[in-house]
Amino acid sequence: MIGRRKTPDGLPFRLYARFGKHKASFAYKLPNGKWAFRLSVPAHNKEAIAEIRKQAIERAEALNGDAVEPGTVEALFERYFAWQYGLPLNSELRKANATLEENEREKLSVLKVFAKATPTSIKPKHIYGYLDKRAQNGAPAKANKEIALLSAVLEYGRRRGDLEVNPCRGIKYNPTRPREKVVGLHELDLAVEVARQRRSSDGDTGASVYLVAALCAKAAYLTVSRPTEMRELRRQAIGADGITVPVGKRKKGRAQKTKTVLWSADLRATVEEALSLQRTTSLYVFGNTSGQVYTRSGWNTNWTRLMGYCEKVAAERGVAFERFSLADMRPTAVTDRVDEGDDRIVDATGHADERMVRKVYDRRRQRKVRATQ
Repeated sequence: MIGRRKTPDGLPFRLYARFGKHKASFAYKLPNGKWAFRLSVPAHNKEAIAEIRKQAIERAEALNGDAVEPGTVEALFERYFAWQYGLPLNSELRKANATLEENEREKLSVLKVFAKATPTSIKPKHIYGYLDKRAQNGAPAKANKEIALLSAVLEYGRRRGDLEVNPCRGIKYNPTRPREKVVGLHELDLAVEVARQRRSSDGDTGASVYLVAALCAKAAYLTVSRPTEMRELRRQAIGADGITVPVGKRKKGRAQKTKTVLWSADLRATVEEALSLQRTTSLYVFGNTSGQVYTRSGWNTNWTRLMGYCEKVAAERGVAFERFSLADMRPTAVTDRVDEGDDRIVDATGHADERMVRKVYDRRRQRKVRATQ
């Protein structure tokens, strides 16, 4: 039986320190009275004592079930994220905050499989097995992103010297089919209409959240913007000439580029209605009921419910309706503008050239061309 420590020393349960004339040691005693490990260094070497103390605490916490086991993929993930968050915001090595937030979600799936493995034990066949299994479960694209994150973490391990070879290098990712959904304007209008109906109904007093979401989608279409750009749109972005919106993903160490979307009657009405729905003096145009930016899960919950209401109304009216997402609005806007002959679509999207616009955002199934004169 282990008694209470006579002097608090800040060490975990069952870990003991001993400082002799010649040696300093840290040892962990198991419930059966045997010692699980003992780390010793010369008593005069203060740096070595600090290092083995740190190692002993990590091992003791792992044995106590209070921390991840050192030397595992899970431990490397913790070190990787601590390293990323600790880098200066303008560092070329630091990922954008939005990317890190997405990575935090992606790591959960990866760690379900690789958490207790050591980085050096992972082989390409294990990576391919993960990709195949996730593809069979209907998530081939997500699996690709998750393995890309694992590759980044293991590459960080190479930087630290934890492994020599990154098993994700040279991996062929799951083939994916690009999304081709183009939102019909009647579908967007129906979403706004249904959201207004839900808000005015007596039985759904909190339904202004649906209208905020629908107006956010409409604004994204009118401004050719990404989901994050609209969900995080601030009041100070509203000017006399129009709305100032970020263009492109901010390159690390560089100033964010912006575009000004000039006012149209439709855009002005959309923004003013969204602002009128805010219950607080929120910084955000499309904020939640607390005036904050919607989390991804909070947004998805409200949006999924709104799409369900739209499907029901469309079925009652006998009109075509297919669920869409906020992420579909930017490609839809690009597709419609290109089809109308807009020659400034690259400026609207913020890309450096037309390659990405044509490859990803232009979802026209039929092209219209003039005959040769």
